[in-house]
Amino acid sequence: MPALPFTLRQLEVFAHLAASGSFRATADGLGISQASVSNQIKTLEEQLGRRLLDRKPGQRPILTADGQAFHDDLKAFDAAALALATHRRSGTPEAEPVRYRLLVGQGNFDNYVRPKLDGFLAEHPMIDLEFDTQPPSPGVAGTIQNGHYDFALINRRCDLPQEPHLEKVARVRGGIFGHRKLVENEALPLDPARISALPFLLPPAGGKYEREVLVTLAEHGVRPSRIVGHTQYYDVMAAMLERGVAVASLTDAIMPPATRENVILLLPLIDWDLEFYRRSGLGNPSADLVEAFLKSCMLDNPDYPALRIYGRGANQQRS
Repeated sequence: MPALPFTLRQLEVFAHLAASGSFRATADGLGISQASVSNQIKTLEEQLGRRLLDRKPGQRPILTADGQAFHDDLKAFDAAALALATHRRSGTPEAEPVRYRLLVGQGNFDNYVRPKLDGFLAEHPMIDLEFDTQPPSPGVAGTIQNGHYDFALINRRCDLPQEPHLEKVARVRGGIFGHRKLVENEALPLDPARISALPFLLPPAGGKYEREVLVTLAEHGVRPSRIVGHTQYYDVMAAMLERGVAVASLTDAIMPPATRENVILLLPLIDWDLEFYRRSGLGNPSADLVEAFLKSCMLDNPDYPALRIYGRGANQQRS
């Protein structure tokens, strides 16, 4: 075997950065610091003797010609690694513990997956699941495609183009939600001007997700005039909506079932699709168990407010 001028960790960091175009998103996705991401890329470039990225203050890093060529060859490297992995003997159950890395949206994980997780792990002690939870973002589909995760279960706007590596599982309602006491005796849905005057809770200030939310709101004539807070945490958002101190743009699946009697849809916006990813090459029995578990957490839960479940030939409406 030749001595390689890189480590697998450096390749992982580079692939994640090439997909996300953001040192911050790469650091958050990998659970490391931005300084560590920068050092990994710098060391990789030094070991290769080539500059892979153009980096300018205040601008997103972009691949150089050498960086694009390296990225293209990395895809072939990943394919070869997956081909080698298929030589592992399969059986039922696996003789050795197997670990999978999963990306699941925060709200989906807290409301539907976490409550079932202890039972699954107790039933399958040889399966180790490592979860990465994060809010939706415009680049999440690309982050998944780089092979960093074995499985993913995320929400994406239903008007976005279908990604070939993602499977549509269900559709949920999207819109602006708030406590009913904020709109007592008012006819629903509210008009955009009335919605704009309500106290708004938004995603983290200055980030891509906040900009995306504001653009979507503007497309529906909503321009918040009273912003009372920013947060990336859906449990915090749900608590503030339940207390009646703010409204927010989200999906009804994000709201804990116990809050849905009082936290209601004030104005429909764009619906969202629940989409599933399984890394190519995972053909072992434990992977089948993980896939079945993730999907059942949502689809077999009567509290999951699916408007539509794909592949079942029926629509489910929440009462």
